[in-house]
Amino acid sequence: MLRFFRSYSSVVLVAILLIGVLTWLHVLCETENISSGRMSGLFLTLLTAILLVFANTRLQLIEKTSYLPALCYLLLIGGVPEIHLFNTVHIATILLVTGFLFLAGAFESERLSYNFFTASVFISFATFFYPYMYMYMLVVWLAIALWRPGYWREWIFSILGFALPLFFAFSWFFLVEDNISRMGTFFKEILTIQRVAPSLSTSTVIFFIIGIAVGAIAFGHLLRDVGSKKVIIRTRYYILILIGIITVGMAFVVPDMIPLEWYLLAFPLSFIISGYFANIKSLRWGTVVLIILFVGVMVSQTIFLSTG
Repeated sequence: MLRFFRSYSSVVLVAILLIGVLTWLHVLCETENISSGRMSGLFLTLLTAILLVFANTRLQLIEKTSYLPALCYLLLIGGVPEIHLFNTVHIATILLVTGFLFLAGAFESERLSYNFFTASVFISFATFFYPYMYMYMLVVWLAIALWRPGYWREWIFSILGFALPLFFAFSWFFLVEDNISRMGTFFKEILTIQRVAPSLSTSTVIFFIIGIAVGAIAFGHLLRDVGSKKVIIRTRYYILILIGIITVGMAFVVPDMIPLEWYLLAFPLSFIISGYFANIKSLRWGTVVLIILFVGVMVSQTIFLSTG
């Protein structure tokens, strides 16, 4: 099983996307209640999975080109059926992944990089879809402080990049709508929309335990092997770990949004778990862990459907 998903062929990609669709089957079967919002949620989830494959191909986090990040992401999202609906966190996640692409690309050379500006722009845009995304600027600044030569202009680039979209938004509400208070109302409306986040059900809690347990196994494997990786790959994994830490911290700041914030946490978790599946020497043990993840999705879906 793991051998099949490790291979890089169009058949594997089709199979993974089909698995992603099947995990949303309970949505597709709701012929009376199905909405464009739910279908948009499915589309954006599949799009994010494909973007993770592109990010891996571009950044070579997994040495061999692989579709495993897409598989892991779709399974992690598939195991939480309550969040199978459209929410602006979907768009914020896509912008975060895109920002990560530019941030990680800044470490390809020691020269002054403008990627910090671009990454900060994407994070700033993400705040329009989920205001708490500003917390990820800590990842940008820690990356500059810990792993860059110390170019002061990169700090300026990151601040300007984050401020630019907010400046244009301020200008729009001030000059065009002539109502600066409308900007605050705009963000409140976004948060109001997102407060429809479902509560932590039994199925969600069970899958969170399974997903985090698999993530912990993969993380332990990463810590053991990270020293043998190239410096640039090692740095990119450290950035992913920082993103994960910030996301967990965000869960403490906004605990009632934990189910939807799983979309954000699934991004770094997907790469960490994918690296485990790609590099584990024992195919048998790796297949067992992968089956546990699949079973976790099925159990969660079954409980959700039986209680729904």
